[in-house]
Amino acid sequence: MANFYKKNLEALIQINPMLGTELFSISENKRFEVFQGKDNLDINILDTKNSEFIYEKPLKELENILEEVNDKYARYPILFFYGVGNGLFIKGLLQNESLKHIVITEPNIELLYIALNFIDIADDILNKRVILNISKNINFPEVAKIVYFKDIKPYVKIYNLNITSSYYERLYSENIQEINSVFLRAFRHMVIGHGNDTIDSLIGIEHYMKHIPLMLKNYKTKDLFKKKNSDLAVIVSTGPSLDKQLALLKEYAPYITIICIDASLSVLRKHNIKPDIVISIERVAKTSLFFENMDDEQTKDTYFVVSTLTHPDTVRNLEGKKLLLSMRGLAYMRYYKLDDFGYLGAGMSAANMGYELALSMNYDHIALIGQDLAFSEDGKASHSKGHIFNADEIKIQDSDLYTPKYGGKGEIRTTLVWDMFRNFFEHDIAEANIYKVNTYNSTEGGARIEGSIEKPFKDVLEDVVDKTKEKEKIKLRRVRKDLYKKLISKAIEKTQYMYDYGINLKKDVEELFLKVAKEYERIKELKREEVDYDKLLEFIDEIDVIKEEVETLDFAKMYTDTVQSYIYHQELELAKLMVENSKTDDEKKDKLINWIKVHQYWLFSLAGGIEAQLVTMEKGDENKILIKNRRELEDNVKS
Repeated sequence: MANFYKKNLEALIQINPMLGTELFSISENKRFEVFQGKDNLDINILDTKNSEFIYEKPLKELENILEEVNDKYARYPILFFYGVGNGLFIKGLLQNESLKHIVITEPNIELLYIALNFIDIADDILNKRVILNISKNINFPEVAKIVYFKDIKPYVKIYNLNITSSYYERLYSENIQEINSVFLRAFRHMVIGHGNDTIDSLIGIEHYMKHIPLMLKNYKTKDLFKKKNSDLAVIVSTGPSLDKQLALLKEYAPYITIICIDASLSVLRKHNIKPDIVISIERVAKTSLFFENMDDEQTKDTYFVVSTLTHPDTVRNLEGKKLLLSMRGLAYMRYYKLDDFGYLGAGMSAANMGYELALSMNYDHIALIGQDLAFSEDGKASHSKGHIFNADEIKIQDSDLYTPKYGGKGEIRTTLVWDMFRNFFEHDIAEANIYKVNTYNSTEGGARIEGSIEKPFKDVLEDVVDKTKEKEKIKLRRVRKDLYKKLISKAIEKTQYMYDYGINLKKDVEELFLKVAKEYERIKELKREEVDYDKLLEFIDEIDVIKEEVETLDFAKMYTDTVQSYIYHQELELAKLMVENSKTDDEKKDKLINWIKVHQYWLFSLAGGIEAQLVTMEKGDENKILIKNRRELEDNVKS
């Protein structure tokens, strides 16, 4: 058993160093006593603190959990458990080859220590087939990493947190609810992140296509990454609390890097505070209003870092300014391999993008102000005074959420969207903490952002900023004309390949859809025994060929960002159907018919998504720079 533990610990240290290090410090049981029966599997554990055994009848309970899981969850690729117990159930579950991941959260590290002495799961830890966590270490960023695994993402609708013993329910019911809520939050974030608004994705592609030539003529994002010009970057957002920080911001402006989101610009202009960088990310025309009637003198040294997804009106209003168009890390943008011009904007908000920029510029100290992500205490204000759309632009709705307050005492009202922004901050801050970046939430109000250091803005400025050392102005050079010609030629070649690929694949998908739809209409009129199931299996083989193409790197790079909003929610339904444990021949036949039925809609949506992106690319290429004539291409496909 000692050898089991050593192997398991060595594997765990490689995969989860924090947990591995915690376990390394344990050398014996203190709270728990282990009792071994005559059978090697008859292992019970006594919690001496509470005078409770984990199991009433260890062998019978082991048998029951394996029987239930193998019956109810036989085809599930992912299972979640609270409580490791003696760990023996893990080895039993691993016999099921359909099971790709077992995620276990244990509240007491000493029980994990005991379990790892009884089972050899080192290889399963290394390949992440078994994922172990201690509940005190569970937080949104950590859980988000798990739920984004490729073979976990489609199975959000089958998530269930299974309790391994009534012992855990009696002693840890509150913690079980907390852990469950973190997993649900992560799954919800993932689903929303995939989008259910296809129009939004298509608008982004259209704008990106329009902006490629201008992006390649202006400044490189990677050049900006090298222009850190002070010891502290301050991300200025427009929450209700911003007003109280403006005097300090103005006083320290010569010594700090001010990264201002677009909505905060009007507030700073009224107080004659000149930002170094202004961030804008939104696709909507309304955002362009932030850049109307700007004082040229006030913004002459400011760089406007704008996502290539932004509305053309925003770009027009910034004509003559120091405009830097930066790509987001979306697959179809990375496909172009114009890496010097990206990537920013992994999060959903301009503030998320500003924080990402500060990290990319290698700031060790980053302060957030005006980042309330919540309504004011009285519920009346959603933004700071001086916001061009008024401080009460957004009203509280019955569907709005409650979230922990700044300072941790009580809760405050927020919206689903602001909560998503908070999720992105917590994820990015967790990553930044690994590299010893100090992220100060100096908002002094609003929602708590886990992982940040809550510290008054005045204290941060006094501790970090040297007022004898003024910052230098940021200076960037535009792209040389000869380099622009090479880059635009590369963009034309990439766009044309993407377009040709889409036309060819759409044709294949449409042809198969018509065949499948015709067959499904036919079998709807037949009795079960009259259906040609061998023919259905042939159709499934053809569908699998298309699915294999959809899973290729080429498709992922060029079309996934658009098509996922068409087919992702259908894939969630397919995942539910896939894990159904059909036992009788009739059940298997019914499942086969349902599989064809659901894929009929899947194929239709896939073809529609590809067509929508093709049309959008044409629309974005309004000056006919990037794409050849479509009719000629389609004629070539037909021939």
